[in-house]
Amino acid sequence: MSVEKVSRSQAAAEEPSLRRTVTAASIGNFVEWYEFAVYGVVAAFISNAMFPSGDPTAAMLNTWAAYGIAFLVRPVGGVLLARLGDRYGRRHILYVTITLMSIATFAIALIPSFATIGIAAPILLICARIAQGIAAGGELAGAAAFLYEHAPAHRRARMISFLGMSTFCATVLGSTLGTVLTVALPAEAMQSWGWRVVFATALPLGFVGLYIRRSLTETPEFQQMHAQRDTTTAAPGSESFWLAMRQNRRAILLYLGFGTFYSIAIYVSVAAYLAYMLANGFPKEAALTINTVAGLTIIVGIVLTGGLGDRIGRKPILIGGASAMAVAVVPTFLLGSTGTFALGLLGALIFVIPLSVFLTPAVINVVELFPAKVRVTAGTAAFNLTVIIGGFMPFVAVWLTEATGSHLAFPAFVAAMAILALAVVVVWYREPEADLASTQAEGEGRR
Repeated sequence: MSVEKVSRSQAAAEEPSLRRTVTAASIGNFVEWYEFAVYGVVAAFISNAMFPSGDPTAAMLNTWAAYGIAFLVRPVGGVLLARLGDRYGRRHILYVTITLMSIATFAIALIPSFATIGIAAPILLICARIAQGIAAGGELAGAAAFLYEHAPAHRRARMISFLGMSTFCATVLGSTLGTVLTVALPAEAMQSWGWRVVFATALPLGFVGLYIRRSLTETPEFQQMHAQRDTTTAAPGSESFWLAMRQNRRAILLYLGFGTFYSIAIYVSVAAYLAYMLANGFPKEAALTINTVAGLTIIVGIVLTGGLGDRIGRKPILIGGASAMAVAVVPTFLLGSTGTFALGLLGALIFVIPLSVFLTPAVINVVELFPAKVRVTAGTAAFNLTVIIGGFMPFVAVWLTEATGSHLAFPAFVAAMAILALAVVVVWYREPEADLASTQAEGEGRR
């Protein structure tokens, strides 16, 4: 049998295992972002249920404050769970994160209302959000490291792209389910129990995820590293975490330089543009339809372009995506103020299409920038810092608009952050040349 036939046979044998690996890694990310989407859709109902009804404005602010707490505690989850992933294995972190996220999200559905248990209701909501934040803090980098280390060198970007795909599948499903319930149910039923349904579905999703993840095998790279590890090494603690940060501070700062824009761009695509259309007179049904189409477009874009980073490298895509979004974001918001469905949709598309291309290399660098021994720890630290910044974007958007009196102040800020990311990538980012060389060689061998 020829070498070429052996290679093809081996690739065919590996394919079912790779599909299971992708599914197992992606489903926890799906649960996390599903919750992200549904909270925003049913926030008004949470506000009425969990906080005193005397001051609706204060209740809504408290609802969003509870939402923001999960972002603030994500670094804590990163510290606690990422060390688990680097010390004991990538698959362990995948079990813990999906279990904690599913239980915490389901718990929100069970919390009695403020009218029933008083101040205990918002306290329990905050506790559930803290648990969600801790779980989310370790999920993405753990899943990315698991996929990255299982993937053949010539398919790493393609496999990582499924994490981005699961993100937007979750946001589209969550937004759609919340919207359908809001439209289909009477207002009283939606306020009484309908909004709880979207959180209750997290538990069966979690069971499915655990079932899929039950037979995971540890990554070959971690197994090799574990076999070479000195058995007398002390258990990791805060000192080892800070050592990992110091040794990889340049890579962390590099990721912050362009990863922060990735976090901001995600916020624009899933929330800011929708809010802007609604504030400028779009009918709610039309704005939600545009938001859903935009999410589906991102999914298609990831499917079509997720493997580009394997063929041409990460840097050209980061440069092209950041450049396109820097140019597109202000016209996007201008089109979103027209009140016309076709123009509003066009505004969404000219931003989300380059975002869908930019997304995969942004995610793969969460782990690719860091050595295997601290890949999850350092990657989690870098990514969660960008998420915290992204979590403050609603505040930044409102503050800039109020301070300048211009609705274009926030999109101008986003354009400036895109230019900053572009400068960081052009000046400081270096293509992982060893990986790219092995990618090309392995790709040639598989042809």
